[in-house]
Amino acid sequence: MPDKEEQLKPRFKIEKSRIGGESAKKKSEPEFVPDKVIYVELDEEITSIFDRIKRTPGKILALVIPRRAIALQSVVNLKILKKKIDETGKEIIVVTSDPNGLMLAQKAGINAIEKFFEKSSSTKENQPQQVQQKNERPVRLSGEKVSLSQVIRSNPPSMIPLLIARIKEYLKKRKQAKETRIVFVTPNKQALFTLILVSVLLLLAIAYIALPGATIYLTPKATILDPSFNITFLDYDKNRTYIESDAFNTIVIPTHVVDPPPFTKNIIHSSTGKTSKGTKARGVITIVNLSGAPWELSAQTRFQTDSGLIYRIPDAVRVPAGRLNIPGNLDVTAIADDFDANNQVIGDRGNIGPAKFFLPGIKNPENKKKLYAETKTGMSGGSTQTVKNISKEDVEAAISSAKKEVNVSAVDDLKKYLEQQNLINKTNFSILNDKHAMKISEPVVNVAPDLIGKEADQFEITASYTVSGMSFDREDLISAMRDRLKSRVDPDKRILSISEDDISYKYLDQDDSAGRLRLTATMRAIQVYELDPEKENGHRFIKKITDHILGMSTQEALEYLQQQTDEIARADVTTWPVWAPTIPTLADNIKFVIREENNLQR
Repeated sequence: MPDKEEQLKPRFKIEKSRIGGESAKKKSEPEFVPDKVIYVELDEEITSIFDRIKRTPGKILALVIPRRAIALQSVVNLKILKKKIDETGKEIIVVTSDPNGLMLAQKAGINAIEKFFEKSSSTKENQPQQVQQKNERPVRLSGEKVSLSQVIRSNPPSMIPLLIARIKEYLKKRKQAKETRIVFVTPNKQALFTLILVSVLLLLAIAYIALPGATIYLTPKATILDPSFNITFLDYDKNRTYIESDAFNTIVIPTHVVDPPPFTKNIIHSSTGKTSKGTKARGVITIVNLSGAPWELSAQTRFQTDSGLIYRIPDAVRVPAGRLNIPGNLDVTAIADDFDANNQVIGDRGNIGPAKFFLPGIKNPENKKKLYAETKTGMSGGSTQTVKNISKEDVEAAISSAKKEVNVSAVDDLKKYLEQQNLINKTNFSILNDKHAMKISEPVVNVAPDLIGKEADQFEITASYTVSGMSFDREDLISAMRDRLKSRVDPDKRILSISEDDISYKYLDQDDSAGRLRLTATMRAIQVYELDPEKENGHRFIKKITDHILGMSTQEALEYLQQQTDEIARADVTTWPVWAPTIPTLADNIKFVIREENNLQR
């Protein structure tokens, strides 16, 4: 006995329509037995039909389509449907009484017939029963009438839930098909390109005629704002009750004493003393006396060249006087010094040729002309070998340098010590960098007793000192100054930036016993003219500009903007389209862009 699904499967006999001169199908041709029949709605789209075909079980399906249905209006859509169905591996046949639909379906390669007949199981096998298409004109059936009770009796009760489920599924699919309407249309590329080109040209024409625009870039003028505030620094330990009471109107900053252990510095100093270990140049010089009396010269009398080389005579001599316009002269040996007039080692530089000497010890210019010396053979035998030694002046210079270095580095040493304490105690204090807030002791310099005269290129001394100061929370000071700074800003301006790291102090007074120090602190800020259209001042200024430049040429508008030197540091204008020569006449078509820079102008 066939199963229940076989009993429910409809069996149909194809009857071809006579379209295009085709003859009717002979009765001996085989029957077309579809697995399912799908009834198409009058306004159902191709996408919905395909979705139903894809979800409907079975390989061979019949589509019953009424006259003037949307699905039969386009051969392109039918071809797309045929292609998609072929991809699923299914086969369909279109059943419709619409002549135009039959023709389009056949052009799309889809089997199409005008009507088909179902072989009813309650009639004889050779008595076909015509199946009426949905939305078609009713046709009287030639088979035996079957009542609803007979249908129910002929099907087991277990089939009723299956029928109800299929009805619900059909209603659900029909609802989904109505909600989604997508038509597959292959556009004509040439027509699409032409449409796009015309649309672009039309859009450009409308934009050129009706939608010109301008963008105005404004850089507000920036000025320096450097107000000063009186700050009272109070030792927290000595003024704790007063500080915690918060009963003050001025800026009060608590401080804490920083008193680290003594610091020690090793200072390296270069030696400037020199010892010549080379040989000294020597030679015979002739002392000339042009005066009318003999001239007495003591031992070690200096004779110097114009280049600064110094030579000395080892013994005292008496230079004879000149007679009858003939100068007196005396030949003596002269030996070069270790150092010249510029304190440079002479050494081998003392080896010179014939030269003339003057006596630097004679102060009277006239006497210098009457007594001089010269050498005809030159000086020789000198060699250079210099060794540095530590002089008394070097030690004194090193001590002075140590004191200066301590005064310079004491603040940095104190800051480094406080940074270490911040890491240990998890605090964030800063040193109050004012000389009145710090106490630096006189450094104690330790110098070795045998240092002077010692041969060395450099030497080391040790300096010990103490330094103490005040620490405070820098964030508290900056926050308080920022709050006070707002009251100093010009009414039509706003703060652009604040140099929080650039705070200078000026001493006012202090009371060490009370732990109080008063300073004037100056914080530098930059303020700019308010050009934001969302703010009152900016809105008023932008409106003034807009009302003035509407319809102006671009150059005239730019010149007008550049005249607003009190508010604007720089202005630029661009228009759209780029060739537009004037500013739009509509205020809504003008856009303002504010560029903020630290363009300082006093």
